[in-house]
Amino acid sequence: MAGGGLYNRHSSLQNANLQSALPLLGAAAQIVANEGPAVVTIADYGASQGRNSMTPIGRAIDLVRSTNPDRPVQVVHTDLPSNDFASLFTLLDSDPTSYLKGRSGIFPSAIGRSYFDIILPPGSVDLGWSSNALHWMSGSPVDVDDHGWAIFSQEAGACAAVDALLADDWLRFLTARSAELRPGGRLICQFMGRGPVHHGFEWMAGHFWQSIVALREEGWLTAEETRQMTAPSAGRSLEQLAAPFDKGRVPDLNLEHLTLFESPDPYWDEFQSSGDAERLGTQWANMMRAANGPNFVAAVNASRDHNAILNALVKTLSARIAADPQRSHSWNVLVSISKRF
Repeated sequence: MAGGGLYNRHSSLQNANLQSALPLLGAAAQIVANEGPAVVTIADYGASQGRNSMTPIGRAIDLVRSTNPDRPVQVVHTDLPSNDFASLFTLLDSDPTSYLKGRSGIFPSAIGRSYFDIILPPGSVDLGWSSNALHWMSGSPVDVDDHGWAIFSQEAGACAAVDALLADDWLRFLTARSAELRPGGRLICQFMGRGPVHHGFEWMAGHFWQSIVALREEGWLTAEETRQMTAPSAGRSLEQLAAPFDKGRVPDLNLEHLTLFESPDPYWDEFQSSGDAERLGTQWANMMRAANGPNFVAAVNASRDHNAILNALVKTLSARIAADPQRSHSWNVLVSISKRF
């Protein structure tokens, strides 16, 4: 995600997405309250800059303490080494939304490593949480010329390459969590899914790609750079998510809940009241910059003015959305997992 707290400022869409997962998180936290150890460990997988972790983690803390208000709780936030952890810790220290406000005996920390590997001691996690993260792959399986996302490409083998890496990454994530969770531990995940007929997110992904093409035609980017900008993300179907459990690949884990739902669109809801198409375009463009900007400029030579290129992208994308205001149609999945005793 874009640093300098930019993602924190432009992730209201992601915050809307995670709301449907809070009941599952609450139920899991209540189980941990009744069965958990004297000191509870909560892991936040893919925390980014922390803004969207404050409310879920705060609720989880209160619930795991429902049977013992003085129970110590350590919270471990994880993300890639390049993550803006400084913004996360600043938020924890001084923001009114921090889950540290009004609570004592809470011990936050962070780990800069990929969650596709084991990053915490075996059997140490009581409650895991991950929101808006697992649609990101461990890398880009293929670069394509005809779209910004290979899952939407017409190039031969592109979709198959994406699905193969999605399957491998999901199994790696589950295997690592199987090692980290204590027996009886819980894991709740919410992330982008794939619809039963269409993938979802086609409208926004299409405008984003056409904005990249426009910048290339204006001389901002080369053809090779736009090819290397293929985003390493895609949604999984319910069948793809259930496969490791159905095939016995993660025998220590129970899949307790798996659902697909259409994602909310708070930008569209606001537009319905305001009719302000320019603001709608600005909101979407800023969110896409915050979420996809780092991947976008990684393909551009370091000697170039990355900020100027991103500004041009935001301007182009914002104008395209303002000229074609629509409700975004995409999908989210909710997953609840427990580790067998």
